[in-house]
Amino acid sequence: MIRPLTKEENLQSLEKMQLEDLRPEFVEQFMQLRRKVIQRIRPKLMHGKKLSGEMLFNLAGSYVEAINRGVVPNIETAWSYICKSQCQRAQQESYERFERTFAEAFEQRAPLFEEELSEIYREAKRAATEEFAKTAVGDAIAKQFLVELKDKMKHKFKLIKQENEKIAEVSIRRI
Repeated sequence: MIRPLTKEENLQSLEKMQLEDLRPEFVEQFMQLRRKVIQRIRPKLMHGKKLSGEMLFNLAGSYVEAINRGVVPNIETAWSYICKSQCQRAQQESYERFERTFAEAFEQRAPLFEEELSEIYREAKRAATEEFAKTAVGDAIAKQFLVELKDKMKHKFKLIKQENEKIAEVSIRRI
């Protein structure tokens, strides 16, 4: 590839330059290279699962940490670490979705009959577990985190049922 700029002093601040400030020949060569790379690369797979950028970063970090401690990196240990990290994130995001979905439906219509409340719970739980299944990796670890997610959702449902009963009691007293 040719040099991006003709003036030597401008090369020192290359990262601050806009694309239009660079030589057109360089930009064209760069775009061709970019297209070739994108067309030829394949996602990194581990145990049949595609690794996201974050997962690949964590895997590399795990290897570097092992090497810095003077031990040989263990692929299975690194994979377990990635699975745990990914499942924790998936669980947190799924639970947040559950809370949002449930809260939006509940707050708009409270107090609710128990059947209506249960239907909202089932729908919010379904949406959360589907989201979890899409992003969690590692079968054994994912099952553990899914059980924890369901327990958290069940606990939240109990709290909302209690809140619903209190709102219903207040509503009845007003009548």
